[in-house]
Amino acid sequence: MKFCHLLWTLLATSSLTTEAFIAPSTPKNAFALRQTSNDEISPVAELEELLSNPLLSARAARITAPLMSLLATGALTVPTAANAEGQQYPFAFDASRARYFPGSLPNSDVAQRIASTLRKREYRPYNTLVGSSLCSDEINDTPQSLATDIQKKLVDVKDGGVFNLGGLGGLPFVGTSGFGAFLSHCPNSGKIFILFGPHVGISQEGVVGKVERIGVKKPSTSCGAAVGAYKALLAGADVTATSTSSDFQEEYIIENLKKKLLPMSEMEEKGADDATAFITKKMFDLVVELMLANISTAVAKDGFWTKVSEITLLGGIVINRGHGEAARGGEDYFQPLMFKVLNEEGESDLYADVFRDLPTPVKCYTVVQG
Repeated sequence: MKFCHLLWTLLATSSLTTEAFIAPSTPKNAFALRQTSNDEISPVAELEELLSNPLLSARAARITAPLMSLLATGALTVPTAANAEGQQYPFAFDASRARYFPGSLPNSDVAQRIASTLRKREYRPYNTLVGSSLCSDEINDTPQSLATDIQKKLVDVKDGGVFNLGGLGGLPFVGTSGFGAFLSHCPNSGKIFILFGPHVGISQEGVVGKVERIGVKKPSTSCGAAVGAYKALLAGADVTATSTSSDFQEEYIIENLKKKLLPMSEMEEKGADDATAFITKKMFDLVVELMLANISTAVAKDGFWTKVSEITLLGGIVINRGHGEAARGGEDYFQPLMFKVLNEEGESDLYADVFRDLPTPVKCYTVVQG
């Protein structure tokens, strides 16, 4: 019985234990809850003492020997008051992601669900055009990005590509001309898929709005356009975007984000993580509204549906995770907030069919045709 208790204690206090239940905003306090008190005997020491007992059963020895090997190599560590301050909090990213962006999935999972659904609707490499409206940030254009993964699954990788509709913050700033060019590239009577939305980073420490980048020592802002606009508003900026401005995109975000936010005094009371998550969700509203306005204008034109048979829209929030020397790396996540199909008969909402298992709060957006 004592052996089982010690084994469980060792695993429960080791750095290999899942820690997703810890609140992301207080990692140090949460870590302290798992420390072994200085007044107690370390479970490692107890286990070593137990192993030295000649009466230890052969079965118990077989179980504990691999654990002691891990301890010897440093692969399994037990936090103490001496080393707790320097320990990284390996599950902080997942804890913050689950708290602020529930229902978010790894990119590969989202891409698989989307591809499986669209193949049933006859989306094929030879008849499908893919577009994306994501932020210009290079972190959204990697071999593991969602747009790249969907491209590989839906279009011919050798000849197909992704039409970039997005500017700062993921807003489709290409305008009427850009959308016209994009839609004109659709294969005859073909299908169009568009991925869109803002992005936000979450650092290894669980800080929302920060992300580790390759070659950069400290985490940097993500999304810089959204956070920058918020900081400008906190400073009292009163901006009206003009087409002649050299910084039109950021000014547009500042002007229109202001209409979506709570009073600045209430925003400041939220705390940094909560405020950044709130801003990101309001950025999604800005992106989807501009996207649907452009789509509505396009499909209302005479003869549009004789050239295009169907448009699929996947909207949500891209959640970047850190990369670089000090980061764990891995694929980004995506919180799907809209998945619908448009054709000459109208629109169909496929969200419930594909993402019904996700605890995601979803708004209802409608494309006005005609």
